[in-house]
Amino acid sequence: MSPVDRAERLIKKGGHVHLLGIGGIGMAGIAWLLKERGFKVSGCDLLENRQTEWLTRNGIEISFSHSESHINESIDWVVRSTAVPDTHPEIQAALHAGIPVSRRGEVLPALMRDRICIAVSGTHGKTTTTAMIAQVLNCGFFVGGEIAGYNGAVAREGKIMVVEADESDGTVAGYSPDYSIITNIEYDHMEHHDSEAAFIGCFQKLIDQTKETVYFCAADPQAKRICSQNPKCEPYERLKNLKLPIPGKHNLWNASAVCAVSKHWKADVEIVQSLSNIQPIARRFETVFNKDGIRIVSDYAHHPTEVSALIQTAQELKPKRLLGIFQPHRYTRTLALGEAFPPSFQGLEKLWLVPVYAASEQPIAGGTSTDLLIRFSKDWKNRLYFFQSLKTAWADIQKELRAGDLLLIIGAGDVEQVAEWAKEWYPGEDSNLLPTD
Repeated sequence: MSPVDRAERLIKKGGHVHLLGIGGIGMAGIAWLLKERGFKVSGCDLLENRQTEWLTRNGIEISFSHSESHINESIDWVVRSTAVPDTHPEIQAALHAGIPVSRRGEVLPALMRDRICIAVSGTHGKTTTTAMIAQVLNCGFFVGGEIAGYNGAVAREGKIMVVEADESDGTVAGYSPDYSIITNIEYDHMEHHDSEAAFIGCFQKLIDQTKETVYFCAADPQAKRICSQNPKCEPYERLKNLKLPIPGKHNLWNASAVCAVSKHWKADVEIVQSLSNIQPIARRFETVFNKDGIRIVSDYAHHPTEVSALIQTAQELKPKRLLGIFQPHRYTRTLALGEAFPPSFQGLEKLWLVPVYAASEQPIAGGTSTDLLIRFSKDWKNRLYFFQSLKTAWADIQKELRAGDLLLIIGAGDVEQVAEWAKEWYPGEDSNLLPTD
């Protein structure tokens, strides 16, 4: 029995499910969908965040600690985040007690098996495309980001479900959706995939298991290579007549994917009208400060291609100076893509670099921020700064900012804390230079 088959059987059985790492955005979505299916849901994590606040507001019990005592006789099933290792005491306690343990990426495909499912996959653009479809079709969703105006919800039940299918751990291959989207394919997540061929293989399996149509980006060479000879696959082109409330040429591609799949339920005119009014996603070119001529934008970009697209989008606003703070995400990615990162920052006048966000990894030689620093050319002399903490970097940036500047907060880790500080910033107040936690 496959892990997804086993998860499907456990879903049908019901009972009490406990989630380890429930505060992660993907885990929070799973918790919500299981609650909607009638499970008693509990969970644990180390820190409170917007996702845990959303879940507790809606009656899900969360402990902000990890302890073997959380695993008791009332629990029928444990679901864990990919960040939780096999050696974790709670995992070991569950296994010792004979309680089944599943990974997040095995549970979501199982939850979709009795729904009309649209799986959105690809290295870049999944979250935005998924959120767009959810709003255009007003359907159920599972998305890796917060949609403005949805009160923190990252999942919602529905007969039609659009889900962000995750390639990071290979579980995109566990889906058997009715329709799929492949936005693009570019090698990433080296922490799980030991080769580009293995990475691409996940998408090939998704294609094989899609019941109806796979929509793929006509301009993406890898997607085109694996899709173009398959009669199940249909390319989509970038539509130029779309008007979106969010900037960036890449978002026109995302919206074009939305048009391709949404035609099964909505007329073209309805789709275009809905797209003109979509709400943005948190940390996708999100303006967090815009006063005194200074604008600060937070973005989840953590791959060189995403960084390049972000900077091109920011340049469309024509700031006097474009600045950035970047936190690399994972040592494995920084090592594998180290040469590609410096060129991706072309267009920035100044860049602040902080240590790698480990995401549970151990440091790797060649994959640290200091390793990345030496890859920058001499052209960056006096324009590239390295700080050992987010706080000290933010303090230095505040002294630098002036009218006409646009600062980009770049990365997928806790660099978003800088965005939270920026929301409360009062330019010129020295007491605000080093915020408290």
